[in-house]
Amino acid sequence: MGDPKSVREEREREWLVGEVAEAAALTDAERVAILRDLLRTTDAIRRSKSEAELRRDEDVRVALDEAPGRARYRAVVGRLS
Repeated sequence: MGDPKSVREEREREWLVGEVAEAAALTDAERVAILRDLLRTTDAIRRSKSEAELRRDEDVRVALDEAPGRARYRAVVGRLS
């Protein structure tokens, strides 16, 4: 069997290709419905958190935006495209 990392990356790529194909078949109304559902979900999550949790989440978001993790994410996206 091949390198486990390569096998995993290939499975992830195949999954992503399938997701893109499914997304391409969605109507505009279906896309809007999905985005509205995501907004409702994020609103519900934010309302359920304390101020301290929200501050911590924001600190993590800023750290990820500024950290090497962001560069690693872009590299993964680049390899998958």
